[in-house]
Amino acid sequence: MAEAIGLEDWDAARDFATVVADDTILPMKLYVSSLTGGGTAVKVAFAKEMTSATKTFEKEQKALVKSIEKRDVAKSSVALEGMAEAMLAYRTSGRLLGPDGGGDIPSVDEIRRSTKRFRGEAFEAKVKERDARVKAASEAAAVGN
Repeated sequence: MAEAIGLEDWDAARDFATVVADDTILPMKLYVSSLTGGGTAVKVAFAKEMTSATKTFEKEQKALVKSIEKRDVAKSSVALEGMAEAMLAYRTSGRLLGPDGGGDIPSVDEIRRSTKRFRGEAFEAKVKERDARVKAASEAAAVGN
């Protein structure tokens, strides 16, 4: 995204700020909520840090949208950097970095690929099970005649 801002590709920057970045805020909030028990008395020490990082990310996302509307490269870059720092703080405090610290968070494309692969394998398994049942039923019917 920094490259798009540097090249003043305002359409790509606007799409990122208003779609991708904006759509990131709610899942960040929901993840922290799920860690804290969704309103129960469960306490997670790092949830406060993650909540703070989420608020910072949201504030910087709004600043990014405004700076893109004004086509201000400098302010857009500062806001994007603030978002990146907030996301790093969120992931670090939530132990969401690296294979030893909670696992790497897969990209959207990786999730889509694995979902398609899983659905394909599950569908194939169901078809094979159905074929085996049909074959067994027809063999049983043939033996019974």
